[in-house]
Amino acid sequence: MWQLQHLIPLWASILLFVPLLVLCAVMLVRRPRQRLAWLRRALMVVLLAVVALRPVTLIDAEQTERMNANVFFVVDRTGSMNAEDYADGEPRMDGVRADIEQIMGMTEGARFSIIAFDSSAASQLPLTTDAGAVRAWVETAGTEPTSSSRGSNIDRPLQALLRALSETSTEDPDSSILVYFLSDGENTDDRESESFAPAAVMIDGGAVLGYGTAEGGPMRAAGAGTDGEYITDASGARGISRIDEEQLQAVADQMDVPYLHRTLPGEPIEGTMDGITLRPVPTTSRAQVPSFEDWYWVAAIPLAALFIWELGAMTYRLPRERTPARPGERARTSTGGGAR
Repeated sequence: MWQLQHLIPLWASILLFVPLLVLCAVMLVRRPRQRLAWLRRALMVVLLAVVALRPVTLIDAEQTERMNANVFFVVDRTGSMNAEDYADGEPRMDGVRADIEQIMGMTEGARFSIIAFDSSAASQLPLTTDAGAVRAWVETAGTEPTSSSRGSNIDRPLQALLRALSETSTEDPDSSILVYFLSDGENTDDRESESFAPAAVMIDGGAVLGYGTAEGGPMRAAGAGTDGEYITDASGARGISRIDEEQLQAVADQMDVPYLHRTLPGEPIEGTMDGITLRPVPTTSRAQVPSFEDWYWVAAIPLAALFIWELGAMTYRLPRERTPARPGERARTSTGGGAR
């Protein structure tokens, strides 16, 4: 069954493409010597309109059911997570990405949520069964811009986490709650962290995952201006960030979950789901999930070919630089073709 899944609103497509088609039609009549060029441009407009309208065919909707688990990822996005002391000198955020992917494999079919913190904390993704959305966030997640950093504290996400846990416990009391706290534990605001103990009564499993080494690693800046450059300290030497395992262990003890130091992708994540058995939730919670097969690429391929043709034609019409004539010779162009 054919449908249109518009890439831009229909009214915007009409306002954009109808005037362009009218212009091409007028120029076809008024400039007969350029009829081929304007016919090509008219076809480009039509193909671009097809892409914007995005024709799809509906694939038979499948019923899906989720597992009885709600998994919260609390992700540290402070600048120190750029420190290059994970695995073979990779940024700590690479370890975060690998571990989230691994945990999602362990809890396939669960609902996932992401709470990220840096100078502030916020829910980046509410509870969802859309694993693709989680992976898209993880793949693009980076640290906060260095210029906007205002110091960090490991308790920054505490209130956002408590709210999310309370709402989930009320809304879905029959499902387990797992919290994975991913951080290097480094505090830089000279303030004692608040306790995560209030969260323990609402948590059934999970872990605190720590990244970095005691020796520490240099950090690259993020954001405009100095992006990719190593951050320096007051002496001009490269700044070094070190893991605070004592702080991470304290958070784990407060939430009554294990603490695991992460050094390589694929390391076992053990003891984080003890006593939890994943099973499908009652069938009454099943939802219809529509799925589509895109066909706009059929128009996109000839559109690209016509665009290359148009670009070549425009390049050919550019003025050619003339080579100064020698005595007794006529001036000639430097790129071939007769003089104009």
